[in-house]
Amino acid sequence: MAIERTLNQENIMPQSEAVLFSEFIDETGTDAGQQLARYRDFYTRCFFQEMAVVSLVICVFAVAYLACYLTGIEYGSFLHGKVLYAVFVLFNVYAAGQCFYSWAVLNSKSVARDYMFFWAVAFTGAAIGNSIDFAIWASEMGPFKQNMLTNLIFVFSLILSFPGMHFLAQVCQVKVTRQPVLYFLPFAVTFAVIPTYMNYEILNSILDAGNIVAISHIPNIKEFLFGIFYAMVGGYLSSLSLFIWQTGKGRLVHSARLIAIGTVVFSFGCAIYAGLFPSIRLLNIPGNPVHIPIALGYVLVALGLRRSENTIKFLMNPESDKLPPVTTLVEIFGENEGLAVYKRLENNIRTTLLELTKSREETQLKKEEIGQLEQEILLRKKIENELLIAKERAEEASLAKSEFLAMISHELKTPLTVIRGYSALLKNKALEKLVETQKITGVAGEIEENSFLLEKMVNNLLEFSRLESGSLKYEKEIFTLGEVLNFIRSVSTTHQKASECQYTEIIPDESIRLEANRQAIEQIVANLLVNAFKFCNKTSVTLELKKEAGNLIITVSDQGIGIPAELQEKIFEAFYQVSLGTRRKFGGIGLGLSIVKKLVTGLNGKIRLASAPGQGSRFEVTLPVVVG
Repeated sequence: MAIERTLNQENIMPQSEAVLFSEFIDETGTDAGQQLARYRDFYTRCFFQEMAVVSLVICVFAVAYLACYLTGIEYGSFLHGKVLYAVFVLFNVYAAGQCFYSWAVLNSKSVARDYMFFWAVAFTGAAIGNSIDFAIWASEMGPFKQNMLTNLIFVFSLILSFPGMHFLAQVCQVKVTRQPVLYFLPFAVTFAVIPTYMNYEILNSILDAGNIVAISHIPNIKEFLFGIFYAMVGGYLSSLSLFIWQTGKGRLVHSARLIAIGTVVFSFGCAIYAGLFPSIRLLNIPGNPVHIPIALGYVLVALGLRRSENTIKFLMNPESDKLPPVTTLVEIFGENEGLAVYKRLENNIRTTLLELTKSREETQLKKEEIGQLEQEILLRKKIENELLIAKERAEEASLAKSEFLAMISHELKTPLTVIRGYSALLKNKALEKLVETQKITGVAGEIEENSFLLEKMVNNLLEFSRLESGSLKYEKEIFTLGEVLNFIRSVSTTHQKASECQYTEIIPDESIRLEANRQAIEQIVANLLVNAFKFCNKTSVTLELKKEAGNLIITVSDQGIGIPAELQEKIFEAFYQVSLGTRRKFGGIGLGLSIVKKLVTGLNGKIRLASAPGQGSRFEVTLPVVVG
């Protein structure tokens, strides 16, 4: 096995796989031009799809404004604001859904999927925040954009965008330096100047008054400051995106380009948004066109994530069992160098394939030899295990045979010895003395009782032999329960006297009609009673016969010595008794319960035992033999 594993680790390719791999190389080599064509068509389709979505955003806003105008909804009214802000929230939710979908459809773990995850969570947070703002304002539960919770959600969402940009830089093989800060400076100045210029008179009057505290009295100062903060953070995200777009490698830089454009547009809209709060009436803001660039920013970033998802799926093609090597190499090295690398790899693989094919036959021979050796070893071990098991079974059988012969000889010898001894008394003068002392009846009774015991043991052996061989035929007849009670009561009367136990019968209805083998029913009840009287320990034995749902229920219970739980399954085995050996307290050859078990099974019935040491035993037999 160790040698075979070593050979497998050498990555020797079987001949069938080598042929398939050679065909794959030929196919991909001839299909390189087609792959490049599909590669260019893919990015053309992506571009037109993105332009269509951007146009859709602008058109939907234009239709919304036109519809309000045509229906006479006044600009700046509450209804006008609800309509336009609902359109904005709709595109925000759409962008969040696109981001989340792009992340979810990529099943394999990758850095690209990590970057998409953080953007998806950030956009989901922004969508939740804007939806909450809209719900509070539209339901007139509060003024527009005055909820601190939503502002905190927006801040949290912007913070989550930074690890997303970090992972995008890793995907595009970009090491972030201080250069993005230089990109950020013009953004920072622009996004600070826009809201300041829009509120120049208000800020100038405060500065002229020299009372800085008066800044707190600027209308909606909190939203003004938060808007500037959003614009600055978005501006820094824009600078990072532009840096990745310019210095990155691979086709995912196009995603960075879309994210850069989206964050620039978003930040520009946030700067104007911030400037609106101090300078115009609050009710005019929800319907202001400034929401168009902010919505476009959301949608453009979402399109960047969709571009990443589509690019990864196209390059790796997880739905196909073939990797498109040309497009992947072109993605990494560019079109000309990528094709050259592909040719070099193809030549190297062909050379390696020839070398591996030459060594295949030798390797196959070694593997066959190792396989034969393993088969011989396994066969030898199997034979050894079978011999060991056979030896153990033979020893167990020999021991069981010895114990059985010792037990059966003892049980048979006991009544024979009594019969022989009393028979000797009947000879010569001993008979006259027995007659004179009137003891002849007792001697005859002892001979009769031991003869009956001997006959019973022989009958049990014969009955068990018939059951084991399958020669016993369960011929059915219809009879009443009362017809078998005479035999059962004769058995119970005889053994009750010998055991000195109290005996109770519970038989509500002796007219129950049964369809079964009569002898089998008698033997089942009789053997259970004999067993109960034997182990009742001078207490009590109860027999209950009743009808229940078409079944005859036979219950025999005693208050005797009981049976340990671990031995309750074994007592139904042939020749088994709880006390073993020739010096047992209780006699018998251990076939009564075994015969009961076989008879119950033959009658399609069930037997259950409940017992505990010192608390007696309860046998319950269920037989489907009741007629009518």
